Amino acid sequence: MSLLQPRCGDTCLSPAGRLRTCELDAGHDGPHEDVRGDRWESPGLVLERLRERWGHTHRIVWTGRLWMATAHHRNASWRTEIEPTPEQLEERLRTRSTCPPVPLPRSQR
Repeated sequence: MSLLQPRCGDTCLSPAGRLRTCELDAGHDGPHEDVRGDRWESPGLVLERLRERWGHTHRIVWTGRLWMATAHHRNASWRTEIEPTPEQLEERLRTRSTCPPVPLPRSQR
């Protein structure tokens, strides 16, 4: 962190719901980091990982404020999950998801 460079300023919620702000220089490479030294990945990387893990049963999106998963299967008992952090979304998907997986397209088999 430099006093001459503007800071990144990217924000996210911690798994506990605490707002944290990146204190690294603007344009930094790698994960964001707050004043406590806690690090987090950019939403794009998290979204990619969530889609890889849950995309066969849910459509995963980041709204800019909330993480959302909508089950592909119309008769799922919990069709939509909306959470403020990706950790909370994954916990809900693990504990509530009973969706049968959607078959992969032939091109991905």
